[in-house]
Amino acid sequence: MKVRDLPISYVAILLDVAENFGASKSELLNLAGMDEATLENPEARCPEETFRVLLNSAIQKTGKHSLTLHFGQQLTLTSHGVFGYAVMSCRNIQQVIDILTKYYRLLLNNVSLIVKTEDDRISIEFHPARTRPEDCRHDTELFFAGLLSSIKHLLHIERVDAEVELEYPAPDYREDYQTILDCPVHFDQKISRIGFPIALMDEKPEYANPAMLKLYEQQCEELLSRMQSSEGLRVKVREYLVSAKQQFPSLEQAASHFYMSPRTFRRRLSDENVSFQKILDEVRRELAETYLRNPAISVNHTADLLGFHDVSNFRRAFIRWSDGISPSEFKKQHAHH
Repeated sequence: MKVRDLPISYVAILLDVAENFGASKSELLNLAGMDEATLENPEARCPEETFRVLLNSAIQKTGKHSLTLHFGQQLTLTSHGVFGYAVMSCRNIQQVIDILTKYYRLLLNNVSLIVKTEDDRISIEFHPARTRPEDCRHDTELFFAGLLSSIKHLLHIERVDAEVELEYPAPDYREDYQTILDCPVHFDQKISRIGFPIALMDEKPEYANPAMLKLYEQQCEELLSRMQSSEGLRVKVREYLVSAKQQFPSLEQAASHFYMSPRTFRRRLSDENVSFQKILDEVRRELAETYLRNPAISVNHTADLLGFHDVSNFRRAFIRWSDGISPSEFKKQHAHH
């Protein structure tokens, strides 16, 4: 299984949702270079890039910009494969959250989840790491709609007592958020997260089955380790750079960290259509944006934290990364957060 593959059931559900909004199933399959036969095979997987093409084409063909929310709402527990079965076997919602944070990478790439408990609330922060804001929005919509829908299915309830905060401005279909998520939704927040009352954690799904859970967890574990060993060098380099923070290594240092000569290291990355510099820029840009959103961290301090000895070099680099926006403009735009 390749790292960026999704269950084929996602494709089937997405096509049904798009068809309900007037798109042609066969036309969409055609655009994604897939055929009906693939959908019949429960073992089949869909490369994530193909799924993106499908999703964007479906939005275009239906003219329904909230399609991802509708799609997330329609996802069933069984559509998540072995991960979904693990969730269904949990003894309470707390265990569901534990399974989610342990194995979410089987379903969601390019994101990180952080669970926090404060007083009588538990919240899950959702941090997407895509470059295009609309991809980040789609990932966020999908996650929150899918999570709420799963909890409703598990507990057989109509509504979940939850509250959602989103770090982007309200899109023009904000009513669909209210209808589909069916809980308070706040836009333009510091981070995207969903909060639940701690009491919800004790609620018990009716299918709870500890023996089966053990079995499904083993399968999740196996899939995850297969996935990580097939992950490209790019992902490993990215993780290495993120953990390096201020002291970013040179290409030579990075190559030796991965036991390769600089030449092999360059070639291996180029096989994955990326360069060391490009990954370094991505990581620096993401960290820069995180620091600049923090009112307590100045532009100069941000430059420092990213290992730029000269703030004007940082300014030039940031303008290059962010299509002409300077660090201080970015800070101003996000100051109200």
